Amino acid sequence: MSRLKTTKTIASTLTIAITLGFVVQYGESGSVENRMEAGETYNKAPRSLMMSTNADGEPVFGVPNVVFTPFDHASNLQHVLAVDYVYTELNVPPLGTLMSTPVEGCATVLSANREPAAMVALEVLSPCNRNQDFVVSHNGMQVSEQTNRSGEAVVRLPALVTDAEFSVAFDNVFKDSVSIFVPELRRYDRAVLQWASRDNMRLHALENGAQIGESGHVWSASLHNAEDTRAGLNGFIVYLGNTDAEIPYQAEIYTFPAGQMNRDGGVDLRIGVTVTSENCGREIDASTIQTNAGQTLVKTEITTKMPPCDQVGEVVLLRDQFIDLTLASN
Repeated sequence: MSRLKTTKTIASTLTIAITLGFVVQYGESGSVENRMEAGETYNKAPRSLMMSTNADGEPVFGVPNVVFTPFDHASNLQHVLAVDYVYTELNVPPLGTLMSTPVEGCATVLSANREPAAMVALEVLSPCNRNQDFVVSHNGMQVSEQTNRSGEAVVRLPALVTDAEFSVAFDNVFKDSVSIFVPELRRYDRAVLQWASRDNMRLHALENGAQIGESGHVWSASLHNAEDTRAGLNGFIVYLGNTDAEIPYQAEIYTFPAGQMNRDGGVDLRIGVTVTSENCGREIDASTIQTNAGQTLVKTEITTKMPPCDQVGEVVLLRDQFIDLTLASN
């Protein structure tokens, strides 16, 4: 009996000694810091030990035998198309116009009146959109403008079809539209240059063989006007747009009398673009629209590479961007 008691005492003593040994080993902060300073990897996570007895009743140290089965992740994957396969930069979905429900007292009203040479004066009344940018759309042509501090604006632009419809949008939200019949457009042809950037583009019309700077050179800074065109003397060009808008939709429109010129000749249409530090060496985009007595609309996209940056300040003239125009005498 005494021998058995002695054996149990020895076993208990060994168990306590071994346990204290582990505590001392894992509690030594000095040795850990020394190892970390030496660049050795040290895991600060606590290590779990278990003490149990075997079939003979002897103490055993170790970890439990945990049985686990790896999860088959591959069989649970959901295969989808890559985002860049569906929406590449070359096929970006077009941004549509949203519809809105007017708040009481905030409705936007758009009205239209005819003016000489098939021009249309649009009046925008939007009391809740003061000093705000807006976009006017008409048969593929878009221009940016801004209301005044009363929420009003007047925009004069050429009609491109006889049954003309104009719409106005604020922040890409449709507000109102108006339709107007413009029969005088049957007497004119039109060429539109439009772009949606702050590039300095200009449309130049060289009538009857004229050169740049001569009397037959028609552009937005020349003295040619709508009354001259109604009289069959020459064409005229108007500029539309707001370069301070978030998206600066700009356009220049050339109007000339179809079959009303008092002398035979032709029109050479050219696009002038100023080389700047922002567009030098890069591609720029624009589009053209041409009408035939208000009946046919032809729209063409333009992409051109600008000269290198050592030519900043110069003006590039682009040719062959429009269908040839011929002006016939009465």
